Amino acid sequence: MYNFSYFKEKDKLRILNFIEENPFAVLTGSFLSGHQVATPLPVLIEERNGTLYLKGHIMRNTDHQKAFVENHHALLLFTGPSCYVSASWYGNPQIGFT
Repeated sequence: MYNFSYFKEKDKLRILNFIEENPFAVLTGSFLSGHQVATPLPVLIEERNGTLYLKGHIMRNTDHQKAFVENHHALLLFTGPSCYVSASWYGNPQIGFT
């Protein structure tokens, strides 16, 4: 990833507003072996004693949770607007689209 200053947003309020408006993110991590993991998840911002925290949830005993046990470094990507696609929206492939 490019790490140039002109790619970085400096306005903290603008960053927080973006996260609040687009709370669906991709959490990435890796095992010490280098094997990568990524998990899409909704994230909330929480302030405690003047410190901001990002709060989300991943299931236990998954590759991602196991990677965090080995390597606590992570990257959280907020990419913009998203939406949930329910499995009920899919048609039955046996009979075509509904």
